[in-house]
Amino acid sequence: MAEIWPESVSTGASSSGNDGGGSGSGGVRDSEAPYFLDKFSLFETSSFLYMIGRDQSKKYWRVLKIDKSDPTKLDFYEDPTVYSFSLCKALLQDIAEANKTRGGLKFVTYCYGIIGFIRLLGPYYIIVITKRKKIGQICDHLIYAIAEYKMIPIAQPTVLSSMDNFERENRYKKLLELVDLRKDFYFSYSYPIMHSLQTNLGRNQGEHYTGGTKFVWNENITLQIRNNLKNAHWTVALLHGFFKQVMLSARGKTFKLTLIARRSTQSAGTRYNQRGVDEKGHAANHVEIEQIVCEEIGGEGAYKCTSAVQTRGSIPLFWSQKPSLFNPKPDILLSEGNNNNEATELHFQNLRLRYGDPVIILNLTKTDEKHAESLLYNAFLNAVTCINNDLDEENKLTFWKVDLNTEFRTKGSDVLAKLTDLVTEALKQIGFFSCQTPQTVNFKASFDLSYLWINNEDEDFENNKHQKGILRTNCLDSLDRTNVVQYMYGFAALDQQLDALEITGCSEQNLEHTLAKELMRIYEAMGNSLARQYGGSAAHTEIFSKIRGRCPAATLIQECMISIQRHYNNIVMDGKKQQAIDLFLGNFKPVDEPAPFKSIPVQKRGNRNGLCLQDILRVLSFN
Repeated sequence: MAEIWPESVSTGASSSGNDGGGSGSGGVRDSEAPYFLDKFSLFETSSFLYMIGRDQSKKYWRVLKIDKSDPTKLDFYEDPTVYSFSLCKALLQDIAEANKTRGGLKFVTYCYGIIGFIRLLGPYYIIVITKRKKIGQICDHLIYAIAEYKMIPIAQPTVLSSMDNFERENRYKKLLELVDLRKDFYFSYSYPIMHSLQTNLGRNQGEHYTGGTKFVWNENITLQIRNNLKNAHWTVALLHGFFKQVMLSARGKTFKLTLIARRSTQSAGTRYNQRGVDEKGHAANHVEIEQIVCEEIGGEGAYKCTSAVQTRGSIPLFWSQKPSLFNPKPDILLSEGNNNNEATELHFQNLRLRYGDPVIILNLTKTDEKHAESLLYNAFLNAVTCINNDLDEENKLTFWKVDLNTEFRTKGSDVLAKLTDLVTEALKQIGFFSCQTPQTVNFKASFDLSYLWINNEDEDFENNKHQKGILRTNCLDSLDRTNVVQYMYGFAALDQQLDALEITGCSEQNLEHTLAKELMRIYEAMGNSLARQYGGSAAHTEIFSKIRGRCPAATLIQECMISIQRHYNNIVMDGKKQQAIDLFLGNFKPVDEPAPFKSIPVQKRGNRNGLCLQDILRVLSFN
C-alpha cells in the first residue's frame, strides 16, 4: 500500500447524488504527509460500497466509493478530503440517513487492504484481506502475510442468484480458490517488497531498470483502480514465494537475517505446464532470491544493511515434458525453435538490463550422455556459445557446469570444495549491496508499482557498495539441486556480509559452524516452499543430508515418498492449478464468454434502517 499522495483524482460515480455520499465539509485536502492507510472498514448501501481507510494513528481518514449499479463495470470515486474521526462519523451518519428508506447503511467487514477486483462470468468481486499476521520487519517497515481474505460481489443482492451462468460462476470461484492467498503471499504498506534492498535504497541502480511489476502477483487485478485513481492508496502489492526472518548472533553481536524468494509472474505456473522459455525471453519458474543481513546501530532506528541477490529459473530453451502416469521421468522434448536462440538471447538481455554484468550461469544438469538431461545440457551450452560469439568480451555470458548428482556419487570427489570455489568466485565478480540507512526511510510507491528510490540528499550514496551482475543457477526443475547451490552461495555471501557489518562469525567457509547450520535450515524451508508451489511436493533433501553427514539410507523412504507425492500432484492436480494461476494473473478471462443477467429489483433484508450511530462508532473504533 502506497504512501498518501497529495493528488487525488476523481473518476466514476459522482460524489453527490441520492446516496448521500458526498464530500464532508470541514475536512482538509490531502497534503504531502508521511502516513499510510493500513486499516479499513467496508460498508454498503443498496447502490454503493464505501471503504473507510485510516492510518495507524487514527488521525487521517479517507473514503473510497464504489458503484454497484452495473455489476459488469467498475466505477470508483476517491473522496479527496482527508477526514478526522468526527468528520468521518458524521459522513457515515449522513449516508445512513439518506438511505433510511432503502435498507440504510450496513457494515460488511473490517479489512487490511484490497487485493484486487476480478470478474468471472457475472459481477465484479472485490477481494480484501480480513486478517493479517506480522512476519518480519525490514529497517522500520513491517512485512505481513495474509491470514484470511474475502471475495465480496460488487452487486445488488439478487444478481448472483439470478445469473444464467450461476453454476459455472461457482465453478470458476472454486477454481480460483486453488490459488490460496493464505499460503506464501506477502505484502507491506510502506516497503516495496517486490524490489531488492539495493533497488529501494541505492540511487545508482535503476538507470536501465525494467520490469517493475515482474514480482507483483496481483498487478493485473489492481490495475484498473490504480490507473483510474492514479494512486495505490487502497491496494497492497502481493509478493509470492518465501519470506523468513530470524535473529542470529556471532561474536557477541546480534544481527537480523532475512531470506526472500520472489516468484515471477511471467511464465508462471506448475512443473510440466511451464517449462523452458517463452518468446519474450521469460523463463519458467524464475525466482529472485535475496539475502538481507542488517544490524541496528545506536538503537534509534538506524541500520547497517547488506543484501546479496541471486536467481534460479528453467533452462531458457524451447523444451517440454509431457507427464505420464506410468513414467515418472517423461522424455525431454526440444523444439525446433531452439536453432535461432532468439528467446534465449532475449532472456539474458533481460537479466543484464535488470542486474548488469557479469551474468554467470551455473548449470547443474547431468552431462553424461547416458542421461536424458545431457540433451538439455548440450543444447544449452551450444546456445550460450552462439550468443557469446556476437558479444563483446566484457558482455559475454559465463557458463559453469557441475554435474552435482554424479559428483556426489564419485568416490574421492570433493564437490563441496568445488562448489565453494565457484560461488566464492561468483561473489567476487558480482559483489553485494551494503549501506547505512538514515534513521527514517520514507518510500513513495508510484501507482504503477515501477522503480522506486529514496530521496535523501544528506546520505552519501557514493560510499555504498553495490552488486553488479547476477548468478543464475539451474538444474532440470530448478528446485532440489539448485536450492543446495543457492545455499552455498548464500553462506559465502553471509561471510562477507558479516565482514561488512564488522561482525566476524563464519570465516573459512566452515559448514560445521552454527551459523552455517542455521542458514541451511532456512534455505531448506525456502526450497520446500518453492518446490510445493512449482513441483507439487517438498524438496528432495538427499544432498543436504549428505552435507550433514547423514547416512543416505536413513532418508531413502522420505525421498521415495516425496517422489510419489510430486508425481501424483503433477499428474492429477497441476492442470487445474495451472488454470487457477492463469485465472488469478489475468492470462485467462472467463468474462470473454457471454454471461447475461436478469434485472430483478433489490429485496431489502434484515434491519430496514441499517446502522445506527452506536454501530458506526463501534465499527470506526476498529483496532
